[in-house]
Amino acid sequence: MKSFKWKWQDTLVVILGVLTLGYGLINYGKLPDQLPSHFGISGEVDSYWSKNSVFILAAVMGLLFPIGMQFIRKIDPKRENYERFEHAYKMIRLFIAVVFDAFFVISVSYGLDDQFQAGKWALVLVGLMILLLGNYLPQVKDNYFIGIRTPWTLNNPDVWRRTHRFSGLVWTAGGLLILIGVFLPKPAMVTMLVASLALITILPLFYSWMISERKKA
Repeated sequence: MKSFKWKWQDTLVVILGVLTLGYGLINYGKLPDQLPSHFGISGEVDSYWSKNSVFILAAVMGLLFPIGMQFIRKIDPKRENYERFEHAYKMIRLFIAVVFDAFFVISVSYGLDDQFQAGKWALVLVGLMILLLGNYLPQVKDNYFIGIRTPWTLNNPDVWRRTHRFSGLVWTAGGLLILIGVFLPKPAMVTMLVASLALITILPLFYSWMISERKKA
């Protein structure tokens, strides 16, 4: 297995993380004691954390975790497979950083102005994340940490390959539905969000089981 090599994605993760935390620190004194930590299915804030906890989350998940994922692979029993989807793995780590950085910016922006449409931007973020991950899912080879890990995909490399090829299409469609729903009235938006989340969770699970059963026949 190749040793750790610093790539441009790692540099971008650090730059974005530092800029994001800098935005928060510059405005720290203006922020309320609590900031949004979660948004409900309708896009409304339904949970708050202390601002210090939100800052820590941003530092850990937006900066440290994506870099740390380079080392997580070393403990995976299927570690050799990572070389077969190296580019996809780098991009997935970058997406994770961008998502948490963007969430932090949304949370801080809402703290500065409670009229800021944080819920809508959070849904845009979710839609984009699912869409982009869907683009790279077909490239992910079997492992124990990243991808659609069901008993059937982990047990058979061909079931893994076919499931991820199918799931890439499903996740791309799900992400697009969420992005379209953002511009619709709230009832339609909620319906499309629920449908999308059901689509990307249930269909890959069922498909991996179905392919596995077919191979037994």
